[in-house]
Amino acid sequence: MDKEKPAVPVIKLAPVLVERLWGGTWLKEEFGYKTESDHIGESWIVSAHPSGDCRILNSVYKGQTLSQLYNKRRDLFANEASDKFPLLIKFIDAKEDLSIQVHPGDDYAYKHEQQSGKSESWIILNTKPDTRILIGHSAKNREDLKRMIDLRKWDQLLTYRPLTKGEVINIPSGTLHAICSGTSLLEIQQSSDVTYRLYDYDRLDKNGHQRDLHLEKSIDVIDVPARQTSPRTMSEKQANNSLIDLLDTQYFAVKSLVVNDLYRLDNRYHKYFLLVVLKGSGKVGSLVAKKGNSFIVTSKQAKITLRGNMHIIIATK
Repeated sequence: MDKEKPAVPVIKLAPVLVERLWGGTWLKEEFGYKTESDHIGESWIVSAHPSGDCRILNSVYKGQTLSQLYNKRRDLFANEASDKFPLLIKFIDAKEDLSIQVHPGDDYAYKHEQQSGKSESWIILNTKPDTRILIGHSAKNREDLKRMIDLRKWDQLLTYRPLTKGEVINIPSGTLHAICSGTSLLEIQQSSDVTYRLYDYDRLDKNGHQRDLHLEKSIDVIDVPARQTSPRTMSEKQANNSLIDLLDTQYFAVKSLVVNDLYRLDNRYHKYFLLVVLKGSGKVGSLVAKKGNSFIVTSKQAKITLRGNMHIIIATK
């Protein structure tokens, strides 16, 4: 075996906890994250982005960041062509409403922000009885959009609807959206941190300042008319040892796996898989797994054995 390239079948990652103005305590209560903060809005659990680069918890690369490993051992990631790790997965807890926002596509983001755009998807993990979600808008054309924004006719422009636990929602770049109070979710996205805020309810941050808005860029990239979204619902009674497709987008595919006792995940095509444990506990290969943990099954591993009783979300490029 090449001593310079040791075998690394599975990587376990440490989360990066992020305080947000709108964050709460659900993430540390649900997943046992160690923090004194009561405003944790996000846990970046698979990330090589410079704003939150996960550290490796096992193997000879323990203590290094995912971006370091990706740059050093591209062979573990199916010799991915992208010069930066392409995906990012996070948990989000919205104790309060997030801003009304939109993400640019790749062309606009590379031109204006020097990084990729951001398309994302959500798996809704928890809601309250009156929780709602904002997706899309009512403007018929861009002039209509500009007029309602200029006149601050938010009630006319914004299209809210009720939200329920278990929904799986795709949010392509260009989609006006907002996660609202009472929502906890898992987000799978392109590895980008570009967000354009259209409206933030005139809130003040902890220093007494309003957060920056990005009106011109938002208007540039919002899809007009709005795309129609068709969410699906993830079953709460998925069969044991079954793997179900949830989403297949231009940037990533998402699957739901229920493990009961033993499941062998086939990697015959030598992709790399991002695994997030939503419920239960067990082992991923030889590594201990519990809810909130995240792993990467590298492309060097033809099969990986999962043991225990777990609900796992799997994302692949």
